[in-house]
Amino acid sequence: MRLDKQIKRIEIIEVPQRFYFKISTAADYTGLSKNTLRKYTALGLIRAKILPSGDRIYCKEWLDEFIEKLPDAVNKEVISEFTN
Repeated sequence: MRLDKQIKRIEIIEVPQRFYFKISTAADYTGLSKNTLRKYTALGLIRAKILPSGDRIYCKEWLDEFIEKLPDAVNKEVISEFTN
């Protein structure tokens, strides 16, 4: 059998590089607790992708969008103190 018949052609699709965090890393990144992150996700304040296992993963850009929407006077440590 010829080798070129065994090799299947594949199409490469260029996808922008994204970084996804599991919930514990996303919590560390935002300064929020995991429970607060879950609550904000359920309320639609933070986007997340739910995996078939039920785990949530968060895209770095989505977390940055959430952080940018926060008022300048509020800092992450204050938020985590009041939401835990």
